[in-house]
Amino acid sequence: MKNLQQFAIGQRWLSDTESELGLGVLIDVDERAISILFPKSDETRVYARSNAPLSRIVFNIGDMIQDQEGFEWQVLSVEDRGGVMKYHAKRNDENGDEVIKDLNETRLGAHIQLSKPLERMLASQVDYKEWYDLRIQALLMQANMKRSPLRGLLGARVGLIPHQLYIANEVGTRLAPRVLLADEVGLGKTIEAGLIIHQQLKTGRSERVLILVPDSLQYQWMIEMRRRFNLPFSIFDLTRTASIKEHDPELNPFSTEQRIIASIDLMLDHPDLHEQAIEAGFDLLVVDEAHHLIWSEQEGGNDRYDLVEDFANKTAGVLLLTATPEQLGVESHFARLRLLDPQRFNDLDRFLAEEEQYQQTAKIAEVLMSDMPLEEGQLASLEQLLGHPIQDEPELRNRAIHELLDRHGTGRILFRNTREAIQGFPGRDCLPVPLPRPENWQTEGKLREQMWPEELQIDGAWMEHDPRVSWLMNALRHELKHKKVLLIARSGPVVESLESALRIHAGIRTAMFHEGMSLLERDQAAAYFAEDSYGAQILLCSEIGSEGRNFQFASDLVLFDLPANPDVLEQRIGRLDRIGQENRIQIHVPYIEGTAQERMFRWYNEGLNIFSQISPTAQTLQENFIVELKENLLADTPEFEPLLEQVNEQRLQLEAAMQEGRDRLLEYNSCRPQVAKRIVKALEDYEDNSLVPDFIKRFMSATNIDFDEQSNGTVIIRPTDQMQVQGLQLEEDGMTVTFYRDQAQTREDSQFLTLEHPFVESVMELINTQSFGSTNVALLKSNAIKAGTMLVEMWFKVDVIAPKVLNLGASLPKQLIRVLLTENGQDLSEKIASHILQPYTQHLDGNNARQVIKARREVIEARYAQALDMVKAQLPQIQEGAQQHYEKRWQKEIDRLNYLKQHNPSIRQDEVDRLVKHQQEGLGLLKQLSISPEAIRVLVSVNP
Repeated sequence: MKNLQQFAIGQRWLSDTESELGLGVLIDVDERAISILFPKSDETRVYARSNAPLSRIVFNIGDMIQDQEGFEWQVLSVEDRGGVMKYHAKRNDENGDEVIKDLNETRLGAHIQLSKPLERMLASQVDYKEWYDLRIQALLMQANMKRSPLRGLLGARVGLIPHQLYIANEVGTRLAPRVLLADEVGLGKTIEAGLIIHQQLKTGRSERVLILVPDSLQYQWMIEMRRRFNLPFSIFDLTRTASIKEHDPELNPFSTEQRIIASIDLMLDHPDLHEQAIEAGFDLLVVDEAHHLIWSEQEGGNDRYDLVEDFANKTAGVLLLTATPEQLGVESHFARLRLLDPQRFNDLDRFLAEEEQYQQTAKIAEVLMSDMPLEEGQLASLEQLLGHPIQDEPELRNRAIHELLDRHGTGRILFRNTREAIQGFPGRDCLPVPLPRPENWQTEGKLREQMWPEELQIDGAWMEHDPRVSWLMNALRHELKHKKVLLIARSGPVVESLESALRIHAGIRTAMFHEGMSLLERDQAAAYFAEDSYGAQILLCSEIGSEGRNFQFASDLVLFDLPANPDVLEQRIGRLDRIGQENRIQIHVPYIEGTAQERMFRWYNEGLNIFSQISPTAQTLQENFIVELKENLLADTPEFEPLLEQVNEQRLQLEAAMQEGRDRLLEYNSCRPQVAKRIVKALEDYEDNSLVPDFIKRFMSATNIDFDEQSNGTVIIRPTDQMQVQGLQLEEDGMTVTFYRDQAQTREDSQFLTLEHPFVESVMELINTQSFGSTNVALLKSNAIKAGTMLVEMWFKVDVIAPKVLNLGASLPKQLIRVLLTENGQDLSEKIASHILQPYTQHLDGNNARQVIKARREVIEARYAQALDMVKAQLPQIQEGAQQHYEKRWQKEIDRLNYLKQHNPSIRQDEVDRLVKHQQEGLGLLKQLSISPEAIRVLVSVNP
């Protein structure tokens, strides 16, 4: 069999990343994209032609092929007809008569077996012992992974934060989830969305994902998906779409990639692109900054709302992200829920009435979650809500809480964690640094010129008279000398000027981070800053430094200037004030006295109180008072003091109202502590016992991949000219990796290697689709077995070709079957486990191995046939067990949702119908189990 790279309709191709789909047929091809139909899985994939992860399948003379009726044929000759192969082949019919026939490759069956251990063994193609051992270990690891409930959660470069993992597990495991993620700022909504996307993709629940964001967030999302989740997304802007159309005016640009990030403004400004994106179709839609989607019962939606509604109506899964679910009013909150389930949320008045009822439910739940005894009236209300009486006992109270949570109004589609509920934030302190005003400082003119005069002198001349520069140098030499300091300013030129002055004139170790640097340069800067002993003392960032990167190991933040927007200011502070921060944040704010800078500082500090705590009302208040604010920033007026008092008073009132309206039942439902703890514990246990580090290092040693273990715990991996395997996800320049989660979070330049990392997945895929390590001849040093005795060890995989989303492998009681036979046919499979043999086996050199095979060929063939019969005899029992497990697993969730649907209208009927469909589809496919031989080893006993 060989690989080719010319596309023609009718050719057979295999997915490099989803071999479980079976053998696909090319059904459409154009200049940029190709479409592959996988008949066995009944799925069609569209790939970009330039980088399609596909292998062309062409069989050679002597190969065995299977037609669509399941008959096996031996290839006699091969003819290429315009890129599509015709095989001249033979087989014996049921009477034993030879049948010869021409088979076009379009008539081949979907099942394909690339590893043929027996044929390789009999042809004396013997692999190294280490390769054989690696193959078996990989197969066992993959089998365990298919059964693991942690699939999709392992590979993300994120901390094990309970509430994030709870939401990811709760939402990511759903079919076509439609939810609103509304955690407060700093709690990680983007990470939660990324975890859900990652899990949906890894489990096959989604294949095509569209992320719609404001222009300014496109790059941040692309970096976040790539860095944290190893998910490459393509940014589709006007240039990208125009380029695709230029090459092929008839091609839909959005069909050329599976994962796309696009700006909402792009769609609004270009209706044709909006229509094409809708036409291309996606499985999952993600919308960030959803609070900009405005709707009212009288006027309908704004243009953004209508656009997202159009997508939401045609996309099965929808994630909306906003930090202000109710801040803009109940009507706006209802509008976002309406996008998720228009049937359920179709009447605002009814929604308001239901919310009032759920407030009473939440109050009762709050008593349940406390240690307070339940009063008679509360017990009666609980009985009415639950439909059965309860006793005031701890276990029954806990059960009642969970029943209320399942039935709670928006609890299934709205997740909102608050800092107060999550806790674990050390707090932050504002350290103002008032500096005397230089004589030539501008105090009149445009606000931009007064606030940020340094941006007008890109040559850096402003530094000579700006007192903030000398203050910064002095602070870094003295009170901040032994601390890691993050500085954020508005623009790249300002950062470059400051960095040069600090490094050259003050001798301070610095690192820079701005939009003019490449991604690799930014990674290196962040890594240098993270170095404990010899790293940079200060990292100087432009505004991009307040997006997407977290530096919790530092606790001193210098705001060299102040942004005009409170949300941007909160983003800056949020680089340090996040989950995982162990120290109080020290916010240093230098400003020039008697200028717009001082007034802006006072506005943020005294009016909005944004330096001391997260201010959920800041953006709304600033928008409400924007006219008065601008007037007072431009000039020092007597109205400024009353304005600060008025804004502060309104802020306190709004925050009190929000606190009073806190839905603690919803907060509890957004992170059920016991469930979250179990998920975290399972991940910790898995990582503590992970076999990945040992496996990958052995694999690289065995295949001549260069790796260099560093003193800091990272590993540098590089390809070599002597590599014995091809097709791995390994860049030419190599990569720096770590196997440890904590290190991966602090070292931005290191990739986190897990079973779900593309490099490890490519190693596993190589083992699945190629003959790597499928044969071996070894010596068995044992006194218990007579010298010269031969044993044959064989491994078989029980598999079923099906869409990934069904995850049928998890229901198979056995995915791998090992058979160990003596040369006389005695079955030792149960008596001698594989790991028991391991210490006593030793590789046999090639010449002697070939002599053993030649001398015992007939015995090897006979034992293989015997083993195959033994495995086939187990299939009915395996099939029955798999069907029972699969039906029970899905039925449990179907029954649960049907029950909840009687009490909670947020359970959608289409969600239940989808579960039933998958259950029936899976049960049908489990009737078609197949067996594939994976490895064979001949062991020859010798005296130690």
